[in-house]
Amino acid sequence: MSTDQDKLITELVEKGLTGDMEPINSIEDRVLRSKAKAALAKAKRAAKSQETAEPKKKKSEEKSSDDLPSSVNLNEKIVYMINEKFSGSLANENTETHIQLKSDQWFEIATWLKSEPSLSFDSLQCQTGIDVGDNTLEARYNFHSMKHNHYTEIRIAVPRKEATIPSVEQIWRIADWFERETYDMLGIEFSGHRDLRRILLPDDWEGWPLRKDYLVQETYHGIVVPKMKEGWE
Repeated sequence: MSTDQDKLITELVEKGLTGDMEPINSIEDRVLRSKAKAALAKAKRAAKSQETAEPKKKKSEEKSSDDLPSSVNLNEKIVYMINEKFSGSLANENTETHIQLKSDQWFEIATWLKSEPSLSFDSLQCQTGIDVGDNTLEARYNFHSMKHNHYTEIRIAVPRKEATIPSVEQIWRIADWFERETYDMLGIEFSGHRDLRRILLPDDWEGWPLRKDYLVQETYHGIVVPKMKEGWE
């Protein structure tokens, strides 16, 4: 094949790769047309092979949680994985006693904590709340994996005036009662909870007893509310 033909076929292939087949189909010389189509088919196979190889190469270059040093504890491993999957959801990276998260992606993270095979947190052992001061309320979750026999604690802090956290009662059914008690005592709203109402106090009770600024109401339906447990042993 002459150099001119080589150059022509190269140009035709480049156009063919962009979807423009007219220059090739309009070639009158059947031999040249066949060579151009054969070269185009070869170029397409090479391009497809390259596209398939790229993701594999990228995947092999990515750092896996399995590549972390053996000295890394469970909380550090979870934080690493959360950073990879739910960027920006960590409130800080201090993992000594617990993992501190923002509330935004909590439902998605909670779903993942239960379903991720290497974690498998199938048991929500406890969920409670606390008024940590500085106009901040905090929900705390203690998880256990029956499969791996490991534990972790998640904490989520929210402003007192915007005390809303996604509910996880549809992920762990026991959270139904846990979240209702935290709501009853601290007034944290668990968005998405299917039956969020008081569980210890009457529905029309005023205030949230475990908040630092709670003031006991004087009466309840005409009955004086004692402020001291006089006579109790």
